[in-house]
Amino acid sequence: MSENTNIKLTVEAWADIVIKEFIKKANALNIGSSGASMNSFVNTVYTAAGGDPSRVVFAFEWYLKMVDYGVGKHVSLADRDGMIAGGMTRRRPKPWFTDTFYKQLEVLRHLLEEKNALGIERFVVRNIEDNADFGFNEINV
Repeated sequence: MSENTNIKLTVEAWADIVIKEFIKKANALNIGSSGASMNSFVNTVYTAAGGDPSRVVFAFEWYLKMVDYGVGKHVSLADRDGMIAGGMTRRRPKPWFTDTFYKQLEVLRHLLEEKNALGIERFVVRNIEDNADFGFNEINV
């Protein structure tokens, strides 16, 4: 288990990894081959007064979301499946965003579980050590 219990640093590092995973998935699906779209990814981690992350925002070109849905000029989300079935469009959904994002949320959940468990473990050990110095038998948690 990592010794780092700083959740803000963990979330910032996670957000950078998510962007790398977005780019890797988009490249695998041959999305944004011009390169301009792949350079549009940014993230911002907002923190509460105590320094704990309260929100993570990812920003990128809106065009990439349309590719994820398989929609665009003359192809709406409502009409897409019918147009595909009728051979009226070659547009297809390329799910680079949704699958990657939810997989990475699961990774973040595990990271935060680990960081919080380590922080609680250190708190309990410190409490036991502090009380042992005074000969007390009770532990305040």
